[in-house]
Amino acid sequence: MLTLLVGTSLAEPLTIRVQGPTGDIAPQAIAGFNVGLSMPVVLHLEEFGALTLRTVRYPPGNDADDYPLTTDRMDAFKAQWGFLGEPDVLLVANYFDGPEQAVFTARYFEEIGVPIAYWAVGNEPDLYPRNRMDPTWTVELYCEHFRLFADALRSVHPDAVVTGPAISSSQDYLAEFVRRCGDVVDVLTWHVYPTDGTWDDVSALATSSSVGQQIRLFREWLRDPATNPLGHDRDIGLAITEFGLSWRTTNYRHLEDIVAALWLADALGQMAVEGLDMSHYFALQAMGGHGLIDRGGWIRPTYYVYEMLADFSGEALAVDGATDLVTAYAARNERGTLVLLVNGSTDDVEVVVEGLGAGVTFEVATLDDAIYDEILAYRRSTQDAAERVLLPARSIVTVRTP
Repeated sequence: MLTLLVGTSLAEPLTIRVQGPTGDIAPQAIAGFNVGLSMPVVLHLEEFGALTLRTVRYPPGNDADDYPLTTDRMDAFKAQWGFLGEPDVLLVANYFDGPEQAVFTARYFEEIGVPIAYWAVGNEPDLYPRNRMDPTWTVELYCEHFRLFADALRSVHPDAVVTGPAISSSQDYLAEFVRRCGDVVDVLTWHVYPTDGTWDDVSALATSSSVGQQIRLFREWLRDPATNPLGHDRDIGLAITEFGLSWRTTNYRHLEDIVAALWLADALGQMAVEGLDMSHYFALQAMGGHGLIDRGGWIRPTYYVYEMLADFSGEALAVDGATDLVTAYAARNERGTLVLLVNGSTDDVEVVVEGLGAGVTFEVATLDDAIYDEILAYRRSTQDAAERVLLPARSIVTVRTP
């Protein structure tokens, strides 16, 4: 099938059938970003205002553990938080500064009027043994400290929501954390960076399917007494608190191009319909190759993916007829139905979209390399529902009904 779809045009249109609801899309499922003080967000408030931005994670990435969270930094973050509309905050406590500093941080943010909706304890602890050159930083030690942080934070705010462990990649580490700390963690978190930016396009795009697989697997872990003996009867959320096609910040390939946008669109579709509670893309802006807008103000294709999906909310709808290379997701709310179609193949594909009613008009948005190069945005059009929807090769298309 891979050979046929990549190497030849489809003679017959692909039929995508939109069916009934499968559950609600969490409000923060695809509405979060990592933010940092190096990001000049004040220069792009109009662009960020066009997105659905409901939650931010601060400090971003390794900044959380590499730098102390001083009062000056917290004051500066408050200004940035205000510019972005005062979204919910996931605050990453510096693991190496200890629980006492986390308590000070909690009290200071309360004093300056920045409510912290969620707390994290350190960033990517599965990498501590390598990055800190100390093999004693094991998952067992991390879990012991995680409990100390959770107790300390709840001494200030009894209802504090504590998330973790925000691993880089080690599922073994995550499984052991669930086994040891399932009774204390409120939201299980992990990161998704499947490549280093050097893979070929086809192999890189194929990794997007791992997002939904991980969500389903980790949900099973949380509910199973064998894998979560201490907390299987608790309602533990799921969040991906960093993600992108490539982890290599200095390699812009597969971070700022159309391949990154295709992967992102398919990943966001899975996060929404699979019931993820929260996600934070890495990053909102200007961290090397990461970011929707670069330091010079150049708006990348990944920005337009988020703009096209700004209203992908409400009920998730079942979709039938998708393939490995042409994926489809749908959502319905009081403003209508939005269908996301991602064509990862190197051929144009025509699609018949069924199940949205006869006689309606589709509002179609299309993003591919050629359109982006021509107008530096996505193209909008309208068409009758009876007409086939064209998915250009390597494109992201949304179809909206009133």
